[in-house]
Amino acid sequence: MKVRIPFQTSAVLAFLPLYASGAPLLTPTEEKSGQETVSVRVQTSEGRLDPGLDIVTVAGYPAVPAGELTRLGWTVSDSDRETVASWRGGSPRVVFRPDNPFLSWAGQGVHLAEPSYRASGRLFIPLQFLIDILPWKLPNNYRFNPTTRTLTVSEAAPSGSVPFDPVRVVVIDPGHGGRDPGTRGRGGTLEKDVVLAIGLALARKLEVYPDLDVYLTRDSDTLIPIWKRGEMATAWRGDHPGVFISIHANAVPNSRSTRGYETFSLGEATDEHERRTQALENAAQEFEAEDERAPNGSDLSFMLTDLRRLDHQHWSLLLAELVQEQLGNFHPGPNRGVKQGMLAVITNALMPGVLVEVGFLTNPEEEALLTDEAFQDNTATALAAAVREFLRRYAGQEQAPSPPGIRP
Repeated sequence: MKVRIPFQTSAVLAFLPLYASGAPLLTPTEEKSGQETVSVRVQTSEGRLDPGLDIVTVAGYPAVPAGELTRLGWTVSDSDRETVASWRGGSPRVVFRPDNPFLSWAGQGVHLAEPSYRASGRLFIPLQFLIDILPWKLPNNYRFNPTTRTLTVSEAAPSGSVPFDPVRVVVIDPGHGGRDPGTRGRGGTLEKDVVLAIGLALARKLEVYPDLDVYLTRDSDTLIPIWKRGEMATAWRGDHPGVFISIHANAVPNSRSTRGYETFSLGEATDEHERRTQALENAAQEFEAEDERAPNGSDLSFMLTDLRRLDHQHWSLLLAELVQEQLGNFHPGPNRGVKQGMLAVITNALMPGVLVEVGFLTNPEEEALLTDEAFQDNTATALAAAVREFLRRYAGQEQAPSPPGIRP
C-alpha cells in the first residue's frame, strides 16, 4: 500500500525556488497570525482519505509539526533539547534541534535551508525535510512530484534498515551473592542483600512493559561467577537490542564521610577512585573456582577494543548519564558522575552495559538509607525510567553520538 499526499495549494508549486530565496509562501497577514495552514490530504491506494498534515508558516517558511512524522512511518520522541525520529526498526535515526539548520541523519550532518524551531511547545521541521531530504535519502520509500505536488510514501522499510522488532532485552544483574557478600556496612548490612532487593524491584517495574523481555542473573542469594553473568546476558539478548545493568553498593573502608551515587561504564580507569572501585568489584573473583574466573584486569583490554568497534561504549556512556540523571531526582547524596573502569562483570556482556553504585555502605547515613524499602523502591523506579528512556533512543544501531560532558 502507498500513501499519497497531494499538496492542495498553488503556493507549493513554486516551493523550491521560493524556499531557496527565503521568500514566505503565504501573505504577511497569514504569516503573522500563524493560524493559516497549507492543507494536505493523505490518500491510500484503496482511496481512503485521512486527515491532512498541517503545514504552517509562522516563521516565514513552511514547516510541519515533528509529531506528524508518525503519519509517515516514523517514531518520534521529543525533549527540550532535541527531537529524535526513528524508522520502524530504529534506523535511520534523525535528530533535530531547535534553531539549528543542521540535522543528524544516522550520525551524519545534513544542512537545511532554514532551521527547525519551537512554537507553542512543539518542534516544527521545515517542509524541505519531507519533499527534499526524504526522497534524497530514502528514494525507495519517498518520491515527490513537483508537477502534481504529490509526495508518494511507500510503507516498506528502507533498504539497509534494521528490521522491525518490538522486543527489547533488559538484563538486571544484582551484584555478588552466595558466599560473596560484597561490601559490608559498619552496621552489618551486606551489599548482596541490598542490591538483590533493588534488582527484584526493578524487574517488577519493567516486566509490565510488553515490549521488554526482562532477565535477572540471580533472583536469590546465589553466587554467579562474574564472567558467566556477561555470557548469560549475551545469550539472552540473542539478535535483539539489549541492555545490561549491574547493581552494586560502594565502600571506602577508611572514610565514613564518602557518600553519593555513581555509574561506571567500561573503559580505562584514570584516577585513584576509579582504580580502587575497579579492584573492589573485580575482587569478587576470589570467591569463584579457578576455571570460572575472568581474565585478570590487564588482559581485558582486548575486549574493550572490540566493544569500541561495536560502539557499545558510547551507548553505555549515554545509559550511564541517564542513570545519574534519574537517581538525582531523589537521592540525597551527591552526584559523583559517570566513571570508567575495566570491570569484569560488564566486559563480556556484548551490549550496552553499566555498573551502578547506588550508595556507600561505609557511610552510616547511606547504609541506613540503602536498607530502607522506600529508598530501594525509588532507586528501582529511577533505574527503570533510565532504561526506558535509553531504549527509546537505542535500537541496536552501530552508530552512537558521544553524550555531552563525557570523555570519549
